[in-house]
Amino acid sequence: MTIAEAREIVLHQGWLSYAPQPFQQAVLERCLLQDVKAGASIYAAGDPPGGMFGLVSGDLSVLAGPGVRLPYIVRPGTWLGVTSALTGQPRRLSLCATRKSEVLHLPLPSIQEIVAQDPSAWRLFGLVTVGHIELAMGASDDLMIRDHVKRFIAILLRLGGCRSTTQPVSVPIEVDVNQQDLAGMSNVARTTAGAILRKLEASGHVDLSYRHIRILAPDALRSMLGD
Repeated sequence: MTIAEAREIVLHQGWLSYAPQPFQQAVLERCLLQDVKAGASIYAAGDPPGGMFGLVSGDLSVLAGPGVRLPYIVRPGTWLGVTSALTGQPRRLSLCATRKSEVLHLPLPSIQEIVAQDPSAWRLFGLVTVGHIELAMGASDDLMIRDHVKRFIAILLRLGGCRSTTQPVSVPIEVDVNQQDLAGMSNVARTTAGAILRKLEASGHVDLSYRHIRILAPDALRSMLGD
């Protein structure tokens, strides 16, 4: 992927697509395009303050601790890492690639330079954190679902980025996650997670493979939640 192609992706998806054009330009002209190998860490909890990362291809996973994955997989157009830049404190979470990925990296000095030129830009950077708070609130609501099957399906849809709506594309939605992690995210036993997934596969809602789930019928899955 070229830097121009990467810029087009984040200009049409996610946080930066809603920002004013001068701010978009200020961010993108300072970004570096980086390749990330599958399984590689982008940053880890406790790392010193750093810059932001915007995903342009692949998938990223967010971890709250060693082996503790949050019920959220980063999709192209999503930016992470701004909290450290805003607070000047060490990283609170870890970020790694679940498959070969490409990211745009906005270094911390570049963020500081943008804000030095336009102090109101902090408000635009802060919108990234607002979006993350909204996602966390939605995930908390899903984890309050008492029916374990519905709760499991809600978390699976959230991982696929189709909890509320389905993007207008014809290809299946892919989720890089194993059954043990998915069971932990949805607060069910691993055996229960396996049984639910097998039923969903038999009914044509998903397709299962090693550490990978393809969501084939997101609209039908959402209808099972009754909301």
